[in-house]
Amino acid sequence: MYLRAGTWTIGYTVGGRRFREAIGSNRQLAEAVLKKRVINAIENRHFDVLTIGVMPFAEFADLYISRHISVLKSITTERDRALFWRRRFGSRPIGQITPAELQDWQAQKRQTSKPATVNRMMCRLRHMFNKAVEWGLIDESPMRRIKFIRENNARLRYLSLEECERLVAGCLAPHLKAIVTIALHTGMRSGEIRSILWRDVDFDSGFIIIRQSKNGESRHVPMDSAVVELFRNYPPTTGSDFVFTNSAGGRLGWLQHGFRKALLRAGLTDLHFHDLRHTFASCWMMAGGELYALKDILGHKSIAMTQRYAHLSPAYRRSMVDRMEQIWAKPANQPIEAAKPGTPVPLRARVRPHGPVTKATVAVTA
Repeated sequence: MYLRAGTWTIGYTVGGRRFREAIGSNRQLAEAVLKKRVINAIENRHFDVLTIGVMPFAEFADLYISRHISVLKSITTERDRALFWRRRFGSRPIGQITPAELQDWQAQKRQTSKPATVNRMMCRLRHMFNKAVEWGLIDESPMRRIKFIRENNARLRYLSLEECERLVAGCLAPHLKAIVTIALHTGMRSGEIRSILWRDVDFDSGFIIIRQSKNGESRHVPMDSAVVELFRNYPPTTGSDFVFTNSAGGRLGWLQHGFRKALLRAGLTDLHFHDLRHTFASCWMMAGGELYALKDILGHKSIAMTQRYAHLSPAYRRSMVDRMEQIWAKPANQPIEAAKPGTPVPLRARVRPHGPVTKATVAVTA
């Protein structure tokens, strides 16, 4: 029996099943209820209590998928993650899953997978358990005190213009060549490109309209002449609104195998499709583009996401050089006076002047 958030809660195990009941603010009542539960268990009477934590995880996972997964954007990916946990826990009661075994899985999975992969799996499980608490199936999530693995999001791989040409030339399928070209010239994500409808391509204004991006907001992406020409010459699929379609006329799935083959033909390694987005942003900044304009084109909610490209700007690099020049520059035609004992010497005064060391020099640098 314990007090949590002003409510006395009792916990007990019967037949291998763990039960918890929130009684209220009255401690004596909680003690009485707990004694009654113990007596009923000893006498093997009908155990008429809330079935908290007894639902099989597989049954709960099916309920979760039907109620929640269908409203997500990445339906297939998140359903696969939920089904993974369904297979792992099977018919075990949801209340018997412990934080210790989840931490063990996390540590074991970390040996073969990247931190981001492990965290996405754990993130889906955490949401599942949070929903279980919300629906009254358990009283506390075993994920509550589990910390996620620190991720390194500093990857910034981008291609040179020559590598871009090789990659495009390595794409043999017309639709893959078009998708890669659009990614390099607009910075759009793979899913955004494959979701383009013909009505989203506005030739009059020169923009592609993304009606729902990753952050849930619409945006307008400018097209250069290469992208405009690509869309004008790309053959539409009869009976489909999508620009890029599968054999049934629906939205084209991601052709990962074709992209890997294109990388091999181009002689490129350690390259993800998302790096084409980095390539566009990097080229934008190196060409003198404005950082806040890039933020709007890429659809970043925060300028902090776009800031990673700031160091590629010629103006930014020039300002860094100018700043270093200011640090080390000496005032013209101004002799450096000897500092009084105990007085901090400015950095520019510590720079040793050219020529032989004199007593004045020693006085300054001491």
